[in-house]
Amino acid sequence: MRKLMLLTAGICACYGQSSFAFDNNILPARCDRPDNDFFLPEGLSPDLSEVNVDADNAQFVENGTSVFTGNVEVLRGNQKLNANRATYSRLYQEVTAQGDVTLRDSDMYIEAEQAEWSLLDDKGAMIDAEYRIRLQNARGNASSVFRQGTAKTDLKNATYTTCAEDDEFWILEADEVNLNHETAVGTAEDVVLRMKGVPIFYTPYISFPLSDARKSGFLIPSIGNSDETGFDTSIPYYWNIAPNQDATITPRYMSDRGLLLSGEYRYLTENSEGTLDAGYLSRDSLRYDGDELNPYYDEARNHFSWQHQGRFNSRWSNVVDYNYVSDRNYLEDFSGNLSLSSTTHLRRMARVNYSGDIWRFGAMAQGFQTLFEDVQEPYKQLPQLTLRGFLPDQALGLTYELETEFTAFDSDDRVTGQRFDFEPSISLPWGNAGMFATPRVAIKQSNYSLDNLERQPQYQESSISRTVPILSMDSGLVFEKPLKFNKKNFIQTLEPRAFYLYIPERDQSDIPLFDTNLRTFTMGSLFSHDRFTGPDRVGDANQLSLALTSRIIDQETGRERLAVTLGQIQYFDDRNVTLRANQASEDRSDSDYIAEVIASITKNWTAAAQLQWDPDQSRTSVGTTQLRYRGDNGGIFNISHRYRREGELDTQFSNIIGLEQVDISASLPINDTWSVIGRYYRSLDDQRTLETLAGVEYNSCCWATRFVFRDYINDVSSEDRNTAFFIEIQLKGLGSFGNKTDSLLQDSIIGYE
Repeated sequence: MRKLMLLTAGICACYGQSSFAFDNNILPARCDRPDNDFFLPEGLSPDLSEVNVDADNAQFVENGTSVFTGNVEVLRGNQKLNANRATYSRLYQEVTAQGDVTLRDSDMYIEAEQAEWSLLDDKGAMIDAEYRIRLQNARGNASSVFRQGTAKTDLKNATYTTCAEDDEFWILEADEVNLNHETAVGTAEDVVLRMKGVPIFYTPYISFPLSDARKSGFLIPSIGNSDETGFDTSIPYYWNIAPNQDATITPRYMSDRGLLLSGEYRYLTENSEGTLDAGYLSRDSLRYDGDELNPYYDEARNHFSWQHQGRFNSRWSNVVDYNYVSDRNYLEDFSGNLSLSSTTHLRRMARVNYSGDIWRFGAMAQGFQTLFEDVQEPYKQLPQLTLRGFLPDQALGLTYELETEFTAFDSDDRVTGQRFDFEPSISLPWGNAGMFATPRVAIKQSNYSLDNLERQPQYQESSISRTVPILSMDSGLVFEKPLKFNKKNFIQTLEPRAFYLYIPERDQSDIPLFDTNLRTFTMGSLFSHDRFTGPDRVGDANQLSLALTSRIIDQETGRERLAVTLGQIQYFDDRNVTLRANQASEDRSDSDYIAEVIASITKNWTAAAQLQWDPDQSRTSVGTTQLRYRGDNGGIFNISHRYRREGELDTQFSNIIGLEQVDISASLPINDTWSVIGRYYRSLDDQRTLETLAGVEYNSCCWATRFVFRDYINDVSSEDRNTAFFIEIQLKGLGSFGNKTDSLLQDSIIGYE
């Protein structure tokens, strides 16, 4: 009897769990089926337990045959067999169970009219079997199950579904299923997928893995439609090359464009991992893009990308990021993503890093592919070498730091050259729980060797040296007091902070701008040592940043319920160092006020806001507000408003484009199975909707579906709009088909999973 239970459990577990790929890309199931009552709780392993047989009657007849009748129950560990009648022949080593045969353990449950097994040659059968599997809430039946030792199992007229009997939305049927346990591969013939009893898919033959191991084969196709591509369908083929290598080859047919063949190759070694991605469209068949002639009509279009990360040992690592597209509109035409299609440059970079206890070293070569003709290509860095050292808590509490960089800059139409930047610093951090102070002294030494000066006549000197001292003092206090509100105990803090920075003025108009720009003014700018992003400009400073922060902390949980910060910079001298020689000095005596508020209103509601206020002109320069909801039932609601004044503070910011946008997105459950999803993203300053997205989701224990409509633009500078409609259906425990939308919704709805 023990042999019968063990082997029969193996039959159904292999078929139910492994014959179809489980895909959870839409939503997790929100159900707890009563089917779980069929299974036994976890218990002792059968190999460690005795066999207990209980029956109303037991009879021992001739030739060593035993017959058990009436409520027969055989229990061993966490496995149980029930039948009306069971016969065991010691002579022939055969077991037969008849009448309401059930077999169950913690993972599966089987019903059959009859079960027979030969313990001698390890072969047997179950007739008219029905099974249930806990892992995927799966069930099915087979007219017969034949076990041929431990090597093979054959099933006739088998079915498989994860739906309950009262809601059988889909079911898979196969005339014959063959499982090869030695190769861990199964095959099925004459397979039909039925939805609501209607056959929607047929294949004469299919193969599948019987374990977690990957297996080559076609994946579920994707189908959709958009204005950019027309009818859009792809059929991926997965190639399991080796345990550490695989590839996905995807023919993508677009009715308006043609056939795009793309492939992704992934590799994983002991010390590295990476992905190569490529695509090729031999001929773009779209003649007109809206009312305009497609500039790439009848031309080949392609892309290539290589992402790599590796380690030589525990200290040395390497990174490769290489990207290429055949034309500037490739991402816009084939990605359907606003952030991707608005990309102006594609990065091409290789880097080697060393990370030690004190020293960090990096070597990098970097270039770019520029996608827009009116956008200047960044300088190539061929190469850039960096060395950083950090020695804290040395004699007298001093901390020593060193930052060095050597970069060779190359360009086809501008001044080129080499830059060596050297910045040692000494600081003395000290303080306690209620206060801190950190004086710091640094010297920034930069040397330039310039070439091709004739390309930009404003630069005359080929050899330039610059030395600038940097002095700063960062200090702060922390005051705390208990606070009681609504019968709860809180701690309120008051944290004043002062940061003084002095950098003398140096004339730097003869130095080209290789990789330097002005930093965006944020809360972090109050405590930054430089207002520029790169070493080509060291901003002169004689200023004091003052900020005040107050927090309210839940004393019981330690959760920060509210944080408010207000800060401003007081300037004692004009800032004469600018990006370009023709720009006016900054002569304001103070900066904008900058305020930041982060509030946990309730367990589910949070709010954040940042405001930059110009006191001289009494108007807002930059403002962002956000309100977010995260429900216990998975509901999501986001609303945000962004504002930036054109030109921002002064003439140095004249190239800043103003904007005012509102962004509303949500995924809200209506009940246990239905949810609505949507996004409204609009530019208020030019009265233009950037994206509208609306859809519904249905999710039950056995199937889920999503319908999404999207109206959007691919390029903020384009007047053309695009529309797309997505349908995705997931059969739980089998797979999904349609146009996958999970990545689209994750990009559009903050917090969506």
